[in-house]
Amino acid sequence: MKNVLDFLKNQRLMAIATSDERGPWIANVYFSADEKGTIYFVSSIDTRHSEMILKNQNIAFSTAWFDPNNQRNRKSVQGLGACRPIKNPIEIAAGIKLLYKNFSDLRDIFTVEWIVANMASSRIWKISPTYIKYWDDELYGEDESKEFIIS
Repeated sequence: MKNVLDFLKNQRLMAIATSDERGPWIANVYFSADEKGTIYFVSSIDTRHSEMILKNQNIAFSTAWFDPNNQRNRKSVQGLGACRPIKNPIEIAAGIKLLYKNFSDLRDIFTVEWIVANMASSRIWKISPTYIKYWDDELYGEDESKEFIIS
């Protein structure tokens, strides 16, 4: 699982898939992950994916990387999890701190106070993965990937 976490911590853009009575939807979000694999991103509650998550917290997610000079050097995380907006100021602070590591320009925009005060309807969202498939050609060779169930 360490390789999965290292990969996630080094990625910045993730696709998340949601669904509701209108059907499925996919969106890209900038994200950060902590040492346990919890994923954090910022999004307005007014976006289609956020509205869908508020109705159904079960989502799918994916992020990928490849070496353009070596098509046998590919890495990807695909997973399932529960997603929710964070309301607790301590959790918000932890999420923002992680996002600052990857996106230092956010320091001027997002603060705990700003999020708590509901400015621009933005929230810190938390994905708690329940399943991850990690694809890593270098690590797994011909087997390509390994699956992890997270409880």
